Amino acid sequence: MRTTAHRTVLSLTLSLAALTSADAVAADCASRLPELLQAAYPGAREGSGDEEGLLRTAGAQPRWIQIDEVACKVWPASPDKTLLAVRLRHQAASGLEVESADLEVLIADSAQPRIAQRYREDDALQSDAIRIGSIALDTARYRLNETTTAFGVRIDYNGSSRANPYGSTQLNLYVADGDSLRPVLRKLEVALDRGEWDTNCAGEFETVERTVAIDAKRDRGYAGLRVTSVEEARRSVAKGEDCTELPVSNRQRVARLAFDGREYKVPADLRGL
Repeated sequence: MRTTAHRTVLSLTLSLAALTSADAVAADCASRLPELLQAAYPGAREGSGDEEGLLRTAGAQPRWIQIDEVACKVWPASPDKTLLAVRLRHQAASGLEVESADLEVLIADSAQPRIAQRYREDDALQSDAIRIGSIALDTARYRLNETTTAFGVRIDYNGSSRANPYGSTQLNLYVADGDSLRPVLRKLEVALDRGEWDTNCAGEFETVERTVAIDAKRDRGYAGLRVTSVEEARRSVAKGEDCTELPVSNRQRVARLAFDGREYKVPADLRGL
């Protein structure tokens, strides 16, 4: 009886210790960022002067990392892994009329500075009239089958025109594949807010919000993705000294994305830039 009670207490103690450890690792993600970036980009050096706050990668074609732009998060589905999404700028200067950057997504060890898997897409992030805003990790539980859970990267885009406001969020999904990562969903637009107006009152506006759920049916081993869109159109009109917003349409629709053996094909009307 005492042995059973002792084992129960020991089991509970170990479980609580594991939870506490996981919480500590999660809170420590930001503080671990420098060592994780050094593991990912050996020989990278911190800049000074005009490059202060940037990390310059080694090699003949260096890239610049603005450290506070890096997304870092312990993966709730697998707390022993830490996720990173890194914007690799082609130039140190920011705020240029046209900017290019690569996007690299990595899975690191949560206990030590070691990179387990990575995927890099050259020239994935382009800023001109439409600017790249924030990059965030999406760790909703995208469980595609019994052994495969995907995670996402969300990229925000913002327009610079006051007369034609524009904002968009795109979602990419990635899965681990041996020693590497591979994308299984690219550029699904999950949020859109745009319009055209006279900068005073009169104009037309559109808002779209999309959610992604896992479908019960499978195609070539992976569950389908059920994308629900809520689309709203509005119109602003001047009435005397007042500006009134009028609803034009509001609808909901559902689309199913099937896995073709390599990735989920995104139709043009759901695809971002």
